[in-house]
Amino acid sequence: MMRDKLKKEEFFRKSLLFTDECISEFEKILLEIMKQDGTKSQRAINGCNALVVYYIKKVNLEYSLGEEISKVKESYERLLIYYSQVWDMGQGYIELVRILSLGVLLRIDKSQMETLENEIRQEKLNDYFVNFLLKAIDKEWEMTTQKFVFSNLYESVKSIIEAKDDQERIFLLKDYLENKWYRIHNETAWHNSHLSDQNIYYGYWAYEAGAVAKILDLEDGALKEERYYPFDLVH
Repeated sequence: MMRDKLKKEEFFRKSLLFTDECISEFEKILLEIMKQDGTKSQRAINGCNALVVYYIKKVNLEYSLGEEISKVKESYERLLIYYSQVWDMGQGYIELVRILSLGVLLRIDKSQMETLENEIRQEKLNDYFVNFLLKAIDKEWEMTTQKFVFSNLYESVKSIIEAKDDQERIFLLKDYLENKWYRIHNETAWHNSHLSDQNIYYGYWAYEAGAVAKILDLEDGALKEERYYPFDLVH
């Protein structure tokens, strides 16, 4: 059953078909580039970055369409391989939060997160929310801080995590989904993409809200119908 309510199934099927064709083409090209130039060449990095974009789209499209979570997880695991190879601070903080939140929701093994963890350590990225998500995947993750690298984005999430009880957490999470999430992301490339005639929309999902609910083991029945809440992934 479709999870997205903004577009019809045909729209997503068409978009997914195109995305799969692009992935297939780019993966073939990347293999050739790696044979010729090695895995660390600029052309190889560019290829990986292109595949990150397409796999992020694929994961979102499959989830929006209502595909089995196991299928979404397969696509995510491919995404994580490419993302881990090219990640640095320039990749974007919001995208990192999205990738880690999906890792939590899809119960990714910490061994699959190891390459990315090493990169985050090397870049000395010490962020409250990134650490919170990584700790849920890898109990041995050691970095800790009360600060955010970008203070105007996910501070409202911290108040949810640190609320006095689960009832207050659900209340704050509901407020975050209804009044804050979409506005916080107003500078992302996908914001308002459902209005475009270029078929660039692939679903709006507050994966980090789902990850917080999952980590805190919240009784989230009240959030099931919230527009951006990835209820099926949490469960």
